[in-house]
Amino acid sequence: MNKLSKGNYIVLVILILIFIFPGVAAYVFYTHPQWLPGQSLNNKGKLLNPPELLGTAPGPAKWRLVLWNPNDCKKKCLKQIDKLARVRLALGRRLLNVDELIVLTKQSQFPSQLNDELHEKNIHLLLLSKEEQARQKLLDERMRIFIANPNNYLVLAYEAKTKPEDIFHDIQQLLTTSEKGK
Repeated sequence: MNKLSKGNYIVLVILILIFIFPGVAAYVFYTHPQWLPGQSLNNKGKLLNPPELLGTAPGPAKWRLVLWNPNDCKKKCLKQIDKLARVRLALGRRLLNVDELIVLTKQSQFPSQLNDELHEKNIHLLLLSKEEQARQKLLDERMRIFIANPNNYLVLAYEAKTKPEDIFHDIQQLLTTSEKGK
């Protein structure tokens, strides 16, 4: 009888471990996502150190996906606006924590019929004078994408050809980190 109860005890312990292990593993990987393969905490964009102040941006203080276009906003520019709008939309409920900002020079040609569409999609437009552009070291003659923090500092930079998944990964990581910091 003693051997039988000892065997039952071992089976009971094994069953308890089998049912507890998935919960413990889930908690560990939830608190340390970097241990999962493919869940890198590295930025896909170029970290700007020190971050550069964008200046006065319209709207409330939120994270911003910023598109800088030094030229007229034509097909390539419109494609980038759509790409950033899709990245923002992919954030789901976090979409409300992120704005999209298009930065152009005052001399740039922007299709006037697009203003209503931008307003409808809650995309802000910022026009810079040549003097304001000259003060911004990062705003050169190339189209670029930036992520700006709620204090209007540009913190990450991307080339225009960057995949939307990389921008999505970084903005999602920044939102998660800022939510944990609250």
